[in-house]
Amino acid sequence: MRWVSDDAGRRWSAERVGRTSGLIPVKNKKGSFPEPQDIVRFSCESDHAERAREVTTKAGLLEQLTDSELRALLNIAPKAP
Repeated sequence: MRWVSDDAGRRWSAERVGRTSGLIPVKNKKGSFPEPQDIVRFSCESDHAERAREVTTKAGLLEQLTDSELRALLNIAPKAP
């Protein structure tokens, strides 16, 4: 688990909650197979009224992402259902 703050100063936890199979391509590319991606969930620890957000990213360890990359993922992550 990692921690990141958004532009409003709220504190979010980021954790990998799953991985896509890579069997269904997002874009149809001839001759290539899609790679699995990690599903990252962001939960706001400083404002529990804020809904969790989820986004997919290249498979790997969260620790490999810089703080700015993690913040960028948070900014594009849609709210989880």
